[in-house]
Amino acid sequence: MKLAFCVEDDTDEEVFRVLVSRALGTEVVPSETQYRFARGGWANALRLAPIIAKDAYHKGLDGALFAIDNDGAAPTHSVSHKGLNQGCRLCELRAAARIHEPLSWSRQGLPALRYLFAVPVQALETWLLLARGHDFKGENETLGRDPSGRAKLKRLLYGVEHPDRDTMRSATLPIAESLQVDALARLSPSFADFLTQLR
Repeated sequence: MKLAFCVEDDTDEEVFRVLVSRALGTEVVPSETQYRFARGGWANALRLAPIIAKDAYHKGLDGALFAIDNDGAAPTHSVSHKGLNQGCRLCELRAAARIHEPLSWSRQGLPALRYLFAVPVQALETWLLLARGHDFKGENETLGRDPSGRAKLKRLLYGVEHPDRDTMRSATLPIAESLQVDALARLSPSFADFLTQLR
């Protein structure tokens, strides 16, 4: 399966590639084209989403994955959201991607496109810490809503607030490669939503 990844950085792409591979039991290969938006780039994510959705079609990819941390946005996504729920990053990212357009185009000889949306609450570090067995003592939905909380998540996962790429890779990839997707889905509603999309 070949996917475009619309994510914040290279580490996020690697982690999501592994998560999708584990959940689907198939190798996931990233598109040669890298799509990135700067950290804190919510506006950039919304701007890039429709471009990437169409590009996945034009390049004959199997689809695209769009992911950005929740970072305290309210409300967090719920299955009760119908259509566009203002303020919900998952709903707004999905709407911005305008996937109905490329999904309606002919794909002769190719499987239907798959578009995946992930908004970890509050951040990807939360998912990985939960998978590693960290006990948030009731704060996993709140820790990371503000800059000091996000700094704490980084310290917990990486040991420092500003990890370099090698530190990030060495901390995240072993967790992603060994995590039990169903167990994480029981601990994190945002991961459960992502897993439901995958399946």
